Amino acid sequence: MTRPRAVSAGAPRVGVLTESFALAAILEQALSEAGWQPGQSVTVLRLGSGSDQWRTAARGLAASGVSVIVAGDHAAAVAAREATTVIPIVAIDFERDPIAEGFVQNRTRPGGNVTGLFCDFGDAMTQLTRALLDAAPRTRHMVALTDGDHTQAQIRALRAARETLGADIDMLDVAAVSGDAVVDRVAAWHASLVVLASPRLRSEAARLAKHAMSRKLASAGAFVRYAQAGGLLARGPSVADAFRRAGATVDRLLRGGHPKDIPVEPPPRFELVLNAKTAAALDITLPSSLLSSADHVIR
Repeated sequence: MTRPRAVSAGAPRVGVLTESFALAAILEQALSEAGWQPGQSVTVLRLGSGSDQWRTAARGLAASGVSVIVAGDHAAAVAAREATTVIPIVAIDFERDPIAEGFVQNRTRPGGNVTGLFCDFGDAMTQLTRALLDAAPRTRHMVALTDGDHTQAQIRALRAARETLGADIDMLDVAAVSGDAVVDRVAAWHASLVVLASPRLRSEAARLAKHAMSRKLASAGAFVRYAQAGGLLARGPSVADAFRRAGATVDRLLRGGHPKDIPVEPPPRFELVLNAKTAAALDITLPSSLLSSADHVIR
């Protein structure tokens, strides 16, 4: 194994585009476990400018000549790619298809300066909808709340899951109808609600979950925070584990690897979170098989 570089003024610098101090700290810890000494043999620079300012932050990192850029979400990954075609980018993007978005040529040989972690939406959507069917088996009709281009890959995967599971799944876009109106419509159809993952839908998670509960509606989210906000359940990638895995990719790049040769990876782990308090409020008895498979149960 190549040894990390010695402490020097020319020690590598890693730019991290994320709002979260905790996630940046996880990346630093992963580098430390790989043999680097943050602040000495490597410097980690966290920039959390917000989604509207990622382009400015990414251009600043590129201009400063960092060794690697870690982009913590889709918007940050787009900004990083626009800022440089030379500096290696490790993207953590759980919203879009990396090939359709032009980040990589294919998953096994990315071919450019971007690699990282991206969702396999087919399995993710199948597992999410199966969990909701297990929790509320009397409701075979589901309505997915979508968000334009942000959720296109998830929509395609949901359509495939519909065929696999034999469930009736319709789509409603948040741009066409407000979140509260969607919940009211789903309740009128005696269906259950699936909230897909996008920045806008994450920001509205608490309101959607609260309104779904008020309408006695079983609902699930494609991101963990949805269950934490009061939804019946959620199944989504562990972002903490993704940043930990990104640290291993950064280590590989700092030791001389090239992103064009480093395969894109799926999220290291998905978390299934059940909200037992919401289940009780909805008069739903969560099956023991679902409870035993959950990573977290909110009681």
